[in-house]
Amino acid sequence: MDIDNLEDLAKELKNDENAHVITLFEEYAKTHNIDEEKLEQILSKEHDCFKCESCYKFYCYDEYSFFDEKCIYCCDVDADEEEEF
Repeated sequence: MDIDNLEDLAKELKNDENAHVITLFEEYAKTHNIDEEKLEQILSKEHDCFKCESCYKFYCYDEYSFFDEKCIYCCDVDADEEEEF
């Protein structure tokens, strides 16, 4: 798939059907000579696209916890595991 701009990249990264989001993200950064951390910042600030540091998928603002830097789904799993002990 040819992705020409950051808006298209953000849409593809948040697409649940896309199983290779990290590869797509890394390839875009490499192709456009952008540091991956800088690319993450741009995507989050300008395109409502946040990378979960736990499952390495991308989510919109409503599905992301800034405090944990994880999606709400990973946060829920972590909370459930803590309650078991």
